[in-house]
Amino acid sequence: MRINIVQTNYDPTDIERLKGLLNDVEGGITCFPECFALGRSGVETLQYLNKVSDELQSIVAAVKKTGKTVILPLIEKHPVMRNRFYNTVHVINNGELVGTYRRVVIHPMEKPFIQSGKEFPIFEFEGATFGVLVCFEIAFPELTRIIALQGTSIIVVPASVPQESDYLWDARLKARAIDNQLFVVGVNRCGEIENEQYIGKSMVVSPRGDIIYACKSEEEIASVELDLEEITKERGSEPTFSEFEIVVYDKFLEHFKEEHD
Repeated sequence: MRINIVQTNYDPTDIERLKGLLNDVEGGITCFPECFALGRSGVETLQYLNKVSDELQSIVAAVKKTGKTVILPLIEKHPVMRNRFYNTVHVINNGELVGTYRRVVIHPMEKPFIQSGKEFPIFEFEGATFGVLVCFEIAFPELTRIIALQGTSIIVVPASVPQESDYLWDARLKARAIDNQLFVVGVNRCGEIENEQYIGKSMVVSPRGDIIYACKSEEEIASVELDLEEITKERGSEPTFSEFEIVVYDKFLEHFKEEHD
């Protein structure tokens, strides 16, 4: 199975460039970085979020016309609350919008703008299943476990990781791959937005925690072939995922809820 990483200073409102980038890939699933990124002032951020959400339908329509399979991070307006948004990832396949993921765990610096989603949907492509987490969410092992327990082979992580979080990026991606013995694909922004420098370093991590492919810090499009049989092999040789006892979580959560009620 092929994953296409588009590491760029992502701005989906530049629809012509977006289509040009997609023209450079063939087959597989193509993923872009997270749409939300720090660096702008509060007013500028609000203006940008409104711009992207206002143009959402046009952006999605343009990507549909390419006929490609795309993991497309965007910004979606809250249907009721003014100046509130969802950090949303759209999954498009062969001209159809097959589903969306609304980021559930919001970074503290995004909370003035972003509303939390509620679900962790799973998507299918050519017999493989994948889930999506956005940037900061990869810090939480329980989120990847929720996705993995639904039978996924791949977790894709569109991100906007800045320079100050460089030391966490590959460590978290590798840890979550090892935790769940599956592939983790981190697709990060590169370049600058005002006072923020983004590191790039997108990568694909195997179920063993090995880095199969890693980008540098510049713009790059990379196509990586995944052998999904590696999941079966790793889980067979080191049976940690199959021995997961969900009843332990159930009992602890019941106790936790009782203490906090």
